[in-house]
Amino acid sequence: MENEKYPALNTIANFYRFFAWFTIVLTVFFMIVGIVQAFVSQTYIGGGFFPFLGALLGAVFGSIVAVFIYGAVGFIIGTLQLAVAEVLYVFMDIEVNTRK
Repeated sequence: MENEKYPALNTIANFYRFFAWFTIVLTVFFMIVGIVQAFVSQTYIGGGFFPFLGALLGAVFGSIVAVFIYGAVGFIIGTLQLAVAEVLYVFMDIEVNTRK
């Protein structure tokens, strides 16, 4: 969508849309890398936020659970970025549709 009256708003919406998809693609990539790393290393790779998962669930399964938790956070952030872009597009559409 190209709005000639609000080029900065259009640029910001496109910026958010680009980085939303970039975030989602990177999330998928790092989830795959994390799962492969969990099987290869056979140690807990969950990091400092969930240190109990390695002891509670075992090294590999705890790592996979941690990867999915981090992946869910990545998908939520990407979805929120897409929502911001769509809200900006809605504002521009409302302006176009309410002109006299």
